[in-house]
Amino acid sequence: MDRGIYVALSGVVLQEKRLEVLTDNLANVNTVGFKKQKPLFEDSMPDVYGARTFAMMDKVVNDMSQGITEKTDRRLDVAIKGDGFFAVNTNNGPRFTRDGSFTLGTDGTLLSREGNPVLGEKGVIKLTSPDVAIDAQGDIREKGAVIDRLKLVKFTNSMELKREGNFFVPMDGIKESGVGTGTQVEQGYVEVSNVNAIRAMTTMIEAMRSYETSTKMIQTMDDITRKAIDEVGKV
Repeated sequence: MDRGIYVALSGVVLQEKRLEVLTDNLANVNTVGFKKQKPLFEDSMPDVYGARTFAMMDKVVNDMSQGITEKTDRRLDVAIKGDGFFAVNTNNGPRFTRDGSFTLGTDGTLLSREGNPVLGEKGVIKLTSPDVAIDAQGDIREKGAVIDRLKLVKFTNSMELKREGNFFVPMDGIKESGVGTGTQVEQGYVEVSNVNAIRAMTTMIEAMRSYETSTKMIQTMDDITRKAIDEVGKV
């Protein structure tokens, strides 16, 4: 059997993984604060002569490009413009998100969409009502008095944060820091997903065609091998 079939097989596996990423992106085209992911590819030449080049997926990274901000006029909706994440407290520890669709719990706790407490510089944020003012730096005011500031953080390499649903988790070697002056928040807005549905669909069609091409190559090589065996058998 021609070992070149493994080259085509590597292309099939790569396109399957690529389609998984694209499908997940499209499924979250309407998810507030969602950041699409993109696969990074590399070539591998396992033999010293470089006669065969295999396709490999190096890793999948986050595309942290800014999404469009959408006006909601809800006082507990806030969008980040620039680098940074909101911090929330979950049962698994602190998590970070770009989704600023907050609500107020029955005990006055500011909650994320998933029901997790939102963190401020002083800890969990407590409000007496949803009628608050939030300025560009994240200061939260009730009746004109600042009660806390939204905790906004950034990371040394946000592209390689681990994603859990619509949350992000820093892995080993990724350090957290405060945001700079270039980062601001807008009250009454949310940041929509940065997935471009049309572009994602176009890329998905391209990936499906590449997948089909690789499978046809495998079938062709298999047919050639079968025919060679049959011919040898006749002799």
